[in-house]
Amino acid sequence: MYKPAEDTFFLEDALKFYKGKCALEIGIGSGYLTHGLCKNYNLVVGTDISFNSLLFAKSNYLKNDNNVFLVCTDLAFPLQNKFDLIISNPPYLPQGSVQFEDNTVHGGAKGIEVSLKLIKNCLPLLNRTGKLLIVRSNLSDLRRMDQMMQELSINKRVVARKRLFFEELEILELSKK
Repeated sequence: MYKPAEDTFFLEDALKFYKGKCALEIGIGSGYLTHGLCKNYNLVVGTDISFNSLLFAKSNYLKNDNNVFLVCTDLAFPLQNKFDLIISNPPYLPQGSVQFEDNTVHGGAKGIEVSLKLIKNCLPLLNRTGKLLIVRSNLSDLRRMDQMMQELSINKRVVARKRLFFEELEILELSKK
């Protein structure tokens, strides 16, 4: 399970500018951000591939949130609802030559594979004016990621940047054209 860290708090800061009826978090980990969504949305859905993460979230950060539903799944594959906002802090570091793979931080060989799969899965779940917020790192192959988003006809806007000691993070706001 991915515990709240600098990138979590970075995404949390961006969330204060978004409000609506229905929100989704992909990969809730501890449930920290899902709890934050409950303050600005009437209905919140959270997904995670780890059942243990969902149990932890429900018994900790989400124990008093009555407007949240949790689903154990990879990304959002069984969902068909339309959402005003979808957020994710997916694994975004490239696997590279690392000897072990940690699926909570490694997003594939170039660091973008999980994010691209997530984007393709989530765009159909956005309502007409819906937004997808996603965290990414300059350590991953941003040029290739941007190229793929352009090929998918996705509107992209960088809403925040943050320099950490070894990388720069961005929060992208994505929407359908």
